[in-house]
Amino acid sequence: MIEVQALTKRYGGTLAVDELSFSVTPGQVTGFLGPNGAGKSTTMRMIVGLDRPTAGTVTVAGRPYRDHPAPLCQVGTLLDAAAHRGRSARSHLLALAQTHGIGRRRVDEVLETVGLTAVADRRAGGFSLGMGQRLGIAAALLGDPAVVILDEPVNGLDPDGVLWLRNLLKGLAAEGRTVLVSSHLMSEMAVTAEHLVVIGRGRLLADTTVAELIARVAVGSVLVRSPHATELGDLLTAHGAALSPVGPGVFHAAGLGVERIGDLALAGGLAIHELTPRRASLEEAYMELTREAVEYR
Repeated sequence: MIEVQALTKRYGGTLAVDELSFSVTPGQVTGFLGPNGAGKSTTMRMIVGLDRPTAGTVTVAGRPYRDHPAPLCQVGTLLDAAAHRGRSARSHLLALAQTHGIGRRRVDEVLETVGLTAVADRRAGGFSLGMGQRLGIAAALLGDPAVVILDEPVNGLDPDGVLWLRNLLKGLAAEGRTVLVSSHLMSEMAVTAEHLVVIGRGRLLADTTVAELIARVAVGSVLVRSPHATELGDLLTAHGAALSPVGPGVFHAAGLGVERIGDLALAGGLAIHELTPRRASLEEAYMELTREAVEYR
């Protein structure tokens, strides 16, 4: 478990993280979201002791990261996928493994897990961005950690790689591990994460489930299907609705709720075959939540 309490970080006159508090619990994938400059990477660096907080505390499994005797076996991180360019993938992982007494067999296991066995003896400097990401993920998994923290892990991955990573993260969470993942891909977070921590300008904006965040946003649009679409559309427009055609006999109506549309159709003697309120996407909910917290427009 990761526990962040009133975490604050200043760089000179810049307040990067502002009294941020949240917890990341085991058994689920937690998405860590926010605009560029929101403080996500700074927060992740403070979790693993790479940056020292100006104020506040952060613990992993009840103690600061630096106090764990074998930190690689407690927390696996991908904050920067860069590896030693002159080393092979295998040599890079072996060098990390030797700092914790981890055997060669485990190195081979994580190379297989991330799909790099066939290129394990190639120099990392010649890897594509996606292959470099896979190597970084292998390093994060090397110590078989209870906590996994990944910063933008889908960068450079092709569609097959994105699907592989999605299943990997869900599998790690299903094993009872604590998984914290930052990403700007809302579509991927919508199908990968169960819980979300959203920050903006260094402050907490939301600590909630994906479903709860989406439910906060009223899209205000209803899908209407009717054999009398033209007449019904004219009727709804006369009562203040804004229509967007979808196809023959189908349109979106904004500005009127399902009940009001149904009542008007009934009063006009017009049949309706479907009335479906449109559910907001995670991207729409995220954009609405962070609208005032964007640093770089």
